[in-house]
Amino acid sequence: MDIFQFPLDFDFQSLPNKDNKVCVVSVIGKGRHNPFASKASVFNPVLDKDVFKGLLNVPEELIQQDAVECFYDAESQVVYLHHTCMYDTHRLAVQCQRLINQDVDQDFFNMWQKEEYRHAKTLLWLFSISHIIILSHPGASFDVSYVRLFRTIDTIRLKLLHSITEQLHGFHISKDWYHSGRPCSPRVLFMFESTTLTKKTEPVETGAISKNKTATKFSVEKKLVHAIEDQIYRILRKSRIITNISNNSLFAVPANQEFVYIHTKKEEISDPVSFYLQQLRMNNSIESPRSRGYQSNRHSSQSGSETRSSSLPTSPVPGNSTFKEFLFQHVELALGRGFDDNVGRNPVTPVFEVPTCELWCMIANRLYDFFLGERINAKAQAHFNTLKSLLETDIRFSENRCNKVLPVAEAAYQEGLPTHYVTNFHLNKLQQAHRVFHQFARGPATEKYLVQLDEACEKFWKNGRQLCEEISVTGNHCINPLHRLPDEPELDSNRHLPVMPHTNQLKTRAACNCGRKQADKDDPFDHKAANYDFYAGLEESCCGKLEHVDLPSFKPSTAEARAAQVKKIERAHKNSQGDIPTVKSGDIVSGMANLSLALSLGQSGGSDYSHHEGISPNNFATTSPHVETVEEVASEDSHQIVSASPMEETTEKLEKVEEMKEEEPDHEEPEAEQPEEAALGIPATFRQVSTTEYLPGMIHSESVPGLLPKFPSWAVCCIGKASLYNHNTGLDYPGFLHGSHFLLPWDITVKAEKDKWPSVGETASRKGKQKKSSKDTAEVNLRIYLGNEYECPRGHRFFCSGPEKIIKVSSTSSVKDNANKLVNLDMPLYCACPHCRSSKGFLGQLMRLYVVTPEGPVRITVNPIIQPAPSPCPLFNLGTTDVVELSASALWVIRLPHIYLGDQGAYLMPTESQHLSQCRMMKGVFGYRDATQES
Repeated sequence: MDIFQFPLDFDFQSLPNKDNKVCVVSVIGKGRHNPFASKASVFNPVLDKDVFKGLLNVPEELIQQDAVECFYDAESQVVYLHHTCMYDTHRLAVQCQRLINQDVDQDFFNMWQKEEYRHAKTLLWLFSISHIIILSHPGASFDVSYVRLFRTIDTIRLKLLHSITEQLHGFHISKDWYHSGRPCSPRVLFMFESTTLTKKTEPVETGAISKNKTATKFSVEKKLVHAIEDQIYRILRKSRIITNISNNSLFAVPANQEFVYIHTKKEEISDPVSFYLQQLRMNNSIESPRSRGYQSNRHSSQSGSETRSSSLPTSPVPGNSTFKEFLFQHVELALGRGFDDNVGRNPVTPVFEVPTCELWCMIANRLYDFFLGERINAKAQAHFNTLKSLLETDIRFSENRCNKVLPVAEAAYQEGLPTHYVTNFHLNKLQQAHRVFHQFARGPATEKYLVQLDEACEKFWKNGRQLCEEISVTGNHCINPLHRLPDEPELDSNRHLPVMPHTNQLKTRAACNCGRKQADKDDPFDHKAANYDFYAGLEESCCGKLEHVDLPSFKPSTAEARAAQVKKIERAHKNSQGDIPTVKSGDIVSGMANLSLALSLGQSGGSDYSHHEGISPNNFATTSPHVETVEEVASEDSHQIVSASPMEETTEKLEKVEEMKEEEPDHEEPEAEQPEEAALGIPATFRQVSTTEYLPGMIHSESVPGLLPKFPSWAVCCIGKASLYNHNTGLDYPGFLHGSHFLLPWDITVKAEKDKWPSVGETASRKGKQKKSSKDTAEVNLRIYLGNEYECPRGHRFFCSGPEKIIKVSSTSSVKDNANKLVNLDMPLYCACPHCRSSKGFLGQLMRLYVVTPEGPVRITVNPIIQPAPSPCPLFNLGTTDVVELSASALWVIRLPHIYLGDQGAYLMPTESQHLSQCRMMKGVFGYRDATQES
């Protein structure tokens, strides 16, 4: 007969000897980590068959299930049941591996609780249908954890007794079986798969003294067995699991028979491969398994004359019974007069009945469906819930503990909270609450209550205590509650929020574009507020009527204009020495990045370069020799960017333009003056800019060609005539520190025509082009006044005469420095404020450039280029195609941006002092041109 699994689904009428009475033997407990054998493999020598095998060839889905294997030995009238569960080490290892390999939400502890619950219900079923139960353990000592499990099962068995009797209704059984809910109080035998005896305590069987040694070995093993039996009996009696009357106990142990068996020798082959290899070494030949019986292949020989190697199964020692002898003394008693394990002065008739095989199968199937089936018995479910609660003592303890600690953790979160706070503060307080919770919480319910803590704290925070998360450009949070901006569209998600602008009540003191008026400046939350809105607000009351230079800005052609999606473009080229050259805004001829941009600018093709942009040759006359001229041409076929002509070719073209001008007669005027840039071969398409997309940041050396900012972040304005500045009194503007309000003189020497040079007081300008003549020219000295103004957040303003050198002039002296360092050296973008050094140590930022232009045959030019952060960093400029030329005999102011916003974000003041020196305004800001050559 093959092995079956419950529930049995075959016809019981087909059972052999179905009317014979049977003894039911079940094996429960824990198994070794052995894929070739199980704890029920001990029955194989008894059956002389390889019935109960290991889990190596069992499908994984069956290994993961809690199952009961059944085998009916009709010859010996014994039904063997094998309970496989999570206590079998190999099955537990397979389940753990499945949890590792698969993405499952269930953690190991919850899985173990479910398995333990099913294991307890299976034991309830086995204790209701078995006569003999063998408790197997891979160790050598009794596992006291079974005491709690047996007490719990006995308590639930008594509560379920009425429901069990209802399930037995209709079967032809005795009244004792019907009322007690089981055929008998099962006898439990304990089997240990290892022993504490060492090889030193085992006598060696040699020669004539082997008999005495055998007697010694026998007494030692028997003494160990009796000691373990006494220990188990005392534990079970003290815990009230067994009593004098076996009918009232969960199970019984025999009073006058051995109920402990210890495996002192290797009877089972754990690895067939090793076994057959050992056979080959011993016999030098492969012996057919069929030529020998199962006993000689799988187990130790039962005859004392056969000798084996120590690594093979050994023969039993005379006087020490085999497992079959140990088991069948109880089986024969069960099939005979039955068990009577009652003790005491007043004998009680034991309840014991041996059913037929067919009847037992039907009752076992019915009770299996009751205990472990999918159908739920409403009356019994309450008792099963009690069983689950009794088994989950760890969970109940953890639930009670965490439930008590949860309010304490919530109180720790709410302690010392401001009225409104941001996410980072919320997370910090939440971490504090977690630490308090973990300090007292214990057990598997910790994660569950930790989620409840997170939800409670987040609900408390979002209940009107959220602070606006917006951060200003300078890194300060908005202090308003969570809100929406006035120009923000109303949605379902923000309809309940109040409408207000961002603010943090942080204010600095700053001057207007021309520097003549100061006002409080709110901490800006975008670069428009920092570089444009504040200064535009002061235009009406101060600078609105002054002369301004129009700087490039976006002019939309549609109401659907949007910010362009820009990426970082590397545009820095190294010279022959490996240095990155200084690049000025007027020194680079910018091209299209690709054909798609040209099409967006309204170009129908990419190969027509017959029209050119007007660029003054004087721009190239002052170009640094290390700067390369670059043209980015969008190829119509391949869309590739082609490198353009070198600097020498451009210089030759400029010389040709100069020669053509000199050969022209003075009295002749050209019919149609051709643009000078036509001689340079510069495409006119580069003049086109997008009118549908704007640059989200500011213009810099890595900006995408063809895109302009939505508003100018710089300002260039003329305050008035040069006479407004008196070098003896300096600038009388608010905020300047005493002695630090003077401009520095810059003396230059130029050549001018003697008869055309204006006398003192003449202001008539000269028009028309005059031929150059060396005999009519002479050197003239001119003086320009320059100033680099630094402004700290507290409104203190001062000029510097060089890097980290502040101008300080007493009331009785005059300015002794000149502006040569301002012209020829890089100037730092940040400088320590002398008035704030003793307090908070604020740094002043370079904010304005002052120029007092002279009256004469020159035009002063400015071209500020700013590096606001350590490299790599783009260079920011005015965005004009040429340097800005200032009118003569006037006081000009160039206001620099407060915040420099690039494609990768804003460049703020470095926090480390060693990086401050790398934030600078590049040298070459100030220059001049010969005004007599202008057309």
